[in-house]
Parts: sequence; structure tokens; C-alpha cells
Amino acid sequence: MSTTAGPLRGIRVVDLSTIVAGPMATQIMADQGADVIKVEAPPRGDGTRHLGPCRNGYGAAFHIYNRGKRSVMLDLKTPDGIEALRKLIARADVLLHNYRPKVTSRLGIDYTSLSEAHPDLIYVAISGFGEEGPLAERPAFDHILQCYTGFAASQARQDSGGKPALAANIVCDKLTAMTASQAVTAALFARARGDGGQEVKLSMLGSAIAFLWPDAAGDLHLQGDGAEWRPNLADRVRLYHFRNGSGTFNGTDASFAALVEKLGSQTGTDPRLVNAAGRSAHPELMKLVEAEWAEAVSGMDVDEGLALIASTGAPCAKVRSLGDLVGDEQVDAMGYLRLVDHPVAGSIREPAPAASFSATPLDEGPPGPTLGEHTKTVLAELGYDAATIATMRQAGALG
Repeated sequence: MSTTAGPLRGIRVVDLSTIVAGPMATQIMADQGADVIKVEAPPRGDGTRHLGPCRNGYGAAFHIYNRGKRSVMLDLKTPDGIEALRKLIARADVLLHNYRPKVTSRLGIDYTSLSEAHPDLIYVAISGFGEEGPLAERPAFDHILQCYTGFAASQARQDSGGKPALAANIVCDKLTAMTASQAVTAALFARARGDGGQEVKLSMLGSAIAFLWPDAAGDLHLQGDGAEWRPNLADRVRLYHFRNGSGTFNGTDASFAALVEKLGSQTGTDPRLVNAAGRSAHPELMKLVEAEWAEAVSGMDVDEGLALIASTGAPCAKVRSLGDLVGDEQVDAMGYLRLVDHPVAGSIREPAPAASFSATPLDEGPPGPTLGEHTKTVLAELGYDAATIATMRQAGALG
């Protein structure tokens, strides 16, 4: 069952999604107290169960994307499986899936089919390219969307040869998950206000565009004549390579002159660069300044060089690995990483929920479920007796 704590306590979510975008969205809800019932297909369930680092056949990443949930195994190709799903939906506040558009109609669980009987249901459909248009039925994966949306192209930097690059992370999936979880809470708020249930549609394509466009679209923003080009925020930062490591820094209005003095830069003394507006208006001068700074730090020890830069008040940071976060004083002080003991996979280091709530604090919640772990319990809650459950299992409806 859901925890007794968290702002979403008492909310029941039926999760039909797989891989990352949908499961991460519902994992955030489970962290916040929702009772999330993950419906998985036999015989193997969600495909991420066995990806990445595993112990005893259980994937650590699957645990993180599905912690706090209950797993029910149903074969939705059988009448009994569909009937059990319908009973689950009847008791749910939220139904979330990432099926392709035609699949839900074939199963009879599309919004139109469900909304009349369940007017308060929040129905969330996550797709790859959207539910309409020529690519609606095309399969979507994170790297495909990174290329299609301009994400890979936006990673092209002059200091790396100007070639497009994939982010070494399933970023489109995860930003879609965060968009979905926020959309669900907005829809629940609207329902509590008296607006009833509704269908929420979002796609990886739309989520990636919304994420990228504000700072990456550049001169595509302003239409018509008279627009003055300025570099984007991402274009105004860079990595600097020291003798034994890399880091980044930038001069604010308060620290720019001190950086020029400490690192040296003839160009940096130009009065047109005295403030952020001037530096933004003269990117050609700033490129010269950055080249001078790059030359200056190239022979410095990275820690000593960044200490010198920090003394000017300039924001700066050393390039570190994820492993460097383990035992980091700031990370530990905030409790952003924690160890949990999984009954199958053993000790797992995982990120804690990113948001905390003073009035509705979060419980740690149960670990990620084994496949079908809660099938019997959940079906019993729906009124199925032991004999019926045994018959369904024998008939293959439960895998």
C-alpha cells in the first residue's frame, strides 16, 4: 500500500508504462505517497528489469525507477486480464500509459471508453512523437528523439569541433517523466477544485522541444526585422582545461575585472565588457578573452587555479565524476544520496527524492517490486477470492 506520508497519500495510480518516461513519472508520485500499482505483462515484465547493473537478476536502475510501487502481473491479451485491469481502473485516481495510440483502443482502455464510467479519472497518455501526424505510430527511443528534436545538434560546441553529440544520458525520457508527474499533480489539483477528471496528453517530442527552446533556439525566437543577435546562455559558458583536470567559471559584473587582473587579458580591459549587457553584445571580444584565459589556466594545477578564480568571487567548479558525489560533504549534508537494502539486489545507492515537504514529509517507502510480487494481494483487494485467483493463474491471465 501507499505510505501514510507525503502530499499524494491516498491517491491510487495504475501504471501501465514501461522503460523510463512513464515509470519515472509514477516513481516520483510513489515517492510522494501515492499507491502506484505497476501492471506488467508476462513472462518478463518491464524490459528495464534486467538492464544495467544487476545482482541476483534484479536491476538497480529498475529499482530506482519503480521503488515504492506494487507489481501486478496481468496478461491483457486475455479476457480475465482485461477484466482485472478494468476493476483496478475503477478504483484508481490516475491511469498512466505509454502505449502507442492504437493499442488502447484495441484493448478498450482509451479515454473515450473509460471517461463516461469514470468521470473523475485522470488519464495520462505518454507517446513518442504525439498522437497525431505522420510519425504517431513510429517507435521512439531517447537517442532517436535527441536527434530529431535538435538536442544532439544543440550539443555542438566550438571547443569540441562543432560536431553534434548525443547527451550520454536518457535525457528526453527523464524530462518527459518530470513533465508528466507535474501534469498529473496539476490535473489532480483541478479535480479537487471541482473540474473533474480529464485526459492529459504529452509526448517526448513536445517535452523535449519545450525543454530546449527557451535557451537553445537562438535567433529562431524573434521574427521579422530588427532583431539583434545575442549568444545564448549555453554559448556563453565553456570548459577550461587545466594542467591536470578541467573546470568551468565565468565572470559576473562583480568579479569580471578581478578575473582579468588575476588571469590576465588585454582584451578584458575593454570598457565595452564592463557589464553583462556589454559582454553579451560583444561575443567576438569575449571569445578573445576566453582564449586568453584558456591559455593562462592551461599550465595551472586545477585545484590551485580554481581556488585562485574563486578568490575573485567568480562562480566556478571542477569537472567531477558521479563517483565524486559519493562522500561529498555538500551532498551528504543534504542527504541527496542514500543506501537502501533491497531484498533481492542487496545494498543499492540511490538518489533521494529531490523535493522535500515540511507539512507532508516523505517516507522512504518500499523497494522496487519483484515481478508480480503483489498480484495476489491487489486482486484480493478487488474482491477476487483465492480459488478465482488460482483459476486465473492456471488459465494464463496472471502469467
